[in-house]
Amino acid sequence: MKTPFMVALAVSSLPCVALAQSQHHNEINEVIISASPLQEDSAGIKQSVSVLSGENLRNKAAATIGESLKDELGVTNQGFGPGVGKPVIRGQSDNRVRVLQDGLGTMDASTVSGDHAVTTEALLAERIEILRGPATLRYGSGAVGGVVNVIDNRIPDKVPEKLGGAVEYRHNTASDQDSTVFKLDGGAGSWAWHLDGIYRESNDLKVQGYAQEPEPGEEPESTRGYIENTDTRADAFSAGLSWIGDEGFIGMSFSQINNEYGIPPGSHGHHEEDDHDDDDHDHEEEVELIRIDMKQTRIDLKGEWANILPGIELGRFRLGYNDYEHIELESGEKGTKFFNEAFEFRGELVHREIAGWKGAFGTQLEDRRFGAIGDEAFVPKSDIRQGGLFWVGETTHNQFSHELGARFDRQTVDPDNGSKISHNIYSLSAGSLWQVTDEQSLSLSLSRAERAPVVEELLSNGPHFASQSFDIGDRDLDEETSHNIELGYRYQGPVDLKLSIFYNKIDDFIFKKNTGEENEEEELDIYQFQQQDATFRGAEASLVVPFKDNWQVEIFGDYVRAKLDKGGDVPRIPPLRYGIALDYQAYNWHTGFRLTDVKKQNHAGEFEEDTDSYTRLDAHFNYHVDTAAGDWLFFAKANNLLDEEIRNSTSFLREFAPEGRLSLELGVRYSF
Repeated sequence: MKTPFMVALAVSSLPCVALAQSQHHNEINEVIISASPLQEDSAGIKQSVSVLSGENLRNKAAATIGESLKDELGVTNQGFGPGVGKPVIRGQSDNRVRVLQDGLGTMDASTVSGDHAVTTEALLAERIEILRGPATLRYGSGAVGGVVNVIDNRIPDKVPEKLGGAVEYRHNTASDQDSTVFKLDGGAGSWAWHLDGIYRESNDLKVQGYAQEPEPGEEPESTRGYIENTDTRADAFSAGLSWIGDEGFIGMSFSQINNEYGIPPGSHGHHEEDDHDDDDHDHEEEVELIRIDMKQTRIDLKGEWANILPGIELGRFRLGYNDYEHIELESGEKGTKFFNEAFEFRGELVHREIAGWKGAFGTQLEDRRFGAIGDEAFVPKSDIRQGGLFWVGETTHNQFSHELGARFDRQTVDPDNGSKISHNIYSLSAGSLWQVTDEQSLSLSLSRAERAPVVEELLSNGPHFASQSFDIGDRDLDEETSHNIELGYRYQGPVDLKLSIFYNKIDDFIFKKNTGEENEEEELDIYQFQQQDATFRGAEASLVVPFKDNWQVEIFGDYVRAKLDKGGDVPRIPPLRYGIALDYQAYNWHTGFRLTDVKKQNHAGEFEEDTDSYTRLDAHFNYHVDTAAGDWLFFAKANNLLDEEIRNSTSFLREFAPEGRLSLELGVRYSF
């Protein structure tokens, strides 16, 4: 443990002898989890869950969803330069973690490759829900690791009393990033409408030292003090309209996002060869700069209605259509194009109690046309269809509450260049909560969740420069089967203590294995998708202690260990981390510090480099001004105050693109 951490821990712990009840704890029970068909209370749901909203969300929101959630327990960021950031939940990501836009998938290409960004904006969110562990019963096989549900108000569900909205501007010195956000809500009679938008632009990311550290005695091959080709430009707009009646509502929205971002040099294997007359060499390799130009157009329908059928309390549905594409620009020239045209439907019927059980029946359907065209078209054009049926229910008896769930899915992949591949998926879950006292509770959850292999795991056959590999899929891959058990303890009294321990045995875990061979034409190592049993285990803990009248200290930590049963480690797993956060809130201002100690990852996957430990210190300051015309929020965030060189083990580009150096983010938000 490093000295700064020890000092902060000792100093912050001294005043804890004077404990007082905090309002924070009294408000927890008021948070409703929309990611559950039953819209459960966050304190009663058996699955590990957390919610970001209000000022807490404003403090943590960033340019990517992964960056926004990186400080949550059990969640880290899988970055691919500053333009891409995806959530890693308990060591799992991509096709095992589903990112949702208000209950439906993002329908982009973010799970296909590390350099593909997620098409959701945390700066536009009303709140973000994080479900850890197998959430398959609710959202299908792509959620066996967890769910991130980004909630917005694009489709209003109530008529506002008056015209309202917000305008926000923020500037980050790490990349000279400027972000401007607006929201506007209004309505009259039975109609409600919503508008929002965002514009963001940044330069190359500033870092500590070289982007790629040179080997001892060798000349550096990368820029110093910044990462070349990491500037970004993005804009998004959405409009929604709803009709709202006494028993429910129905509405629709239209949205569009454009995002152009650069990929750090070294991630892609493209190069140009220039001939020279020099006797010492025949040619010199010049790395091409790769950019991604992404565009998504989306239409959504949403509705719910009470008492639509006998015995049915509520019916709700979500329908989304998506037209997504991105083009990889190679030194300004158009290269490979990825596209995904998709429909997704989700419907739920919440029934009244049957034999003491309240529950919901649901169905989920997905139909998409996905593929790639160009030199990096390692995934064939395919029609992919998924359909699922599920039921979840809950019952309460005295101090005990229980949950049960079951789901069946069928997935069919129909490539243009081959025969269909089908998988049937069966999943079950059970959970119990024992309210031992008014302040203490114990929880136990069990699940058996299956995941069908996705198209890139089944049918890849070609160069994948994002991972510097030549990928080969396997049509005969079986379904993954996750057997998960989680124990939880919660104490809500003068202090707030949360503990959870999980064990996840995954049969037929799918991963890319380096075969030790090389594709001579592309000069890339050949990676084959294979299966092997794997075991994930870990723990998460948080202790929040209020003291004095306005002070609060939090001590936190999380850990996950993932091993292949036949030997070796699962790649890109976060190491042990722990830390302390100190907050002070009084009247109209709020300030705090967060110190996180991240240990060395010495269990890197095969052909991966270990990552060094680091200590990260961040701070924030918020100041509120309430006026008759509206509310002003002035905020400042200081990131990486110790100016550490940070290379995260979850990043594909840790050797080429560290996190940003010491920086300051300043902003103002006006709400009315």
